Amino acid sequence: MNIVQGMSAATCGAQAVQEAVANWSSTPDIVFALCSATQDPQDVVQALNERFPDVVIAGCTTSGEHLDGQHYRNAVVLTGVCNSGIEWATRRVTGLAEFTAKQAETLIKGLFADLGTTPDDVESDEFFSMLFIDGLSTKEESVSAFIDSALCGVHMAGGSAGDDLAFSQTQVLHADGASTDAFVLVMGKKNGTPVEIMKHQHFIGSDTSLVITKADPAERRVYEIDGYPATTAYAAAIGRTPEELDGDATFLHPVTLGYKGELYVRSIQKLHDDGSITFFCAIEEGMVLDIGSHTDMASALSKDLAAVQSRMGNIPFLFGFNCILRAIEADGAGAHEQLGQVFKQSCDNMIGFDTYGEQLDGLHMNQTLVAVAFGEAT
Repeated sequence: MNIVQGMSAATCGAQAVQEAVANWSSTPDIVFALCSATQDPQDVVQALNERFPDVVIAGCTTSGEHLDGQHYRNAVVLTGVCNSGIEWATRRVTGLAEFTAKQAETLIKGLFADLGTTPDDVESDEFFSMLFIDGLSTKEESVSAFIDSALCGVHMAGGSAGDDLAFSQTQVLHADGASTDAFVLVMGKKNGTPVEIMKHQHFIGSDTSLVITKADPAERRVYEIDGYPATTAYAAAIGRTPEELDGDATFLHPVTLGYKGELYVRSIQKLHDDGSITFFCAIEEGMVLDIGSHTDMASALSKDLAAVQSRMGNIPFLFGFNCILRAIEADGAGAHEQLGQVFKQSCDNMIGFDTYGEQLDGLHMNQTLVAVAFGEAT
């Protein structure tokens, strides 16, 4: 596997691509393209198509960019994967509100056909998938669930596109163009290249539980917890008053959901004046949540990456879907350099972005790093 990478802070998308790929000596099999809200993503796609015609392109707009241990904002970062032995296929789908389980089955059947197989003949361990989805669509739960059901056991990692916290417009990138209200799904056939999907977070559960007693699931908005106004109950659970709640309090004390022995974070998006809370992920009445507590970010990341290394050996390339709330916490703690050193020590090449949510198989979550690690081909 040969990895070529580059970045540029140029505000012009075409210029940014030119600068980022200036030293690329190989034509990639796939280009992962991530750009901030500063650049026009359509210009980025057009420039990549002109430089690498007929090459698979997948990516999105971001709220922060990662490349080889460096954390950027307002940049374009690109990775080309060359001679990996992996076969790649991709599709862009628009109209997320109308996306159905039947459409998911047709989509996955088409991707498998591109890779020379059918759903009936799939060996799930031979494939993996990656999802890039409009981060303002609020359709991540339904889309990822439909796709997961159709994937015949193939694992999927994904992330919701960002726009530097403007919450105005997020887009996904594909060779056919940049789009809102859309997702891009990448399918890979390993052909002997080890690929592992990792779920990482530095939060742990606690003994403090909360029950959602009144909510609007369609809006991800909770009005009552344990029969009290949501902000009142949440504030009391973390030892504060509603007036003392702020961004630091909410992302340092997210609520967590236990599912099949795993912990999944449900992060708070907004505290409302009427005492309700809007979440970044799906909620529903009757859901039991725990208040999360956290461990050191760098230590937890090092431990989880070391576990991946112990299973697959050297990691030539890693793609990371990193929650924007993790980036905000790293900002406050001055931890970006330390986290970058962990990535440098754990893998040869790395690209990633700060997301508005992460997907793992059929689940959507927050304050998590979902990563795809690529090993040495056998």
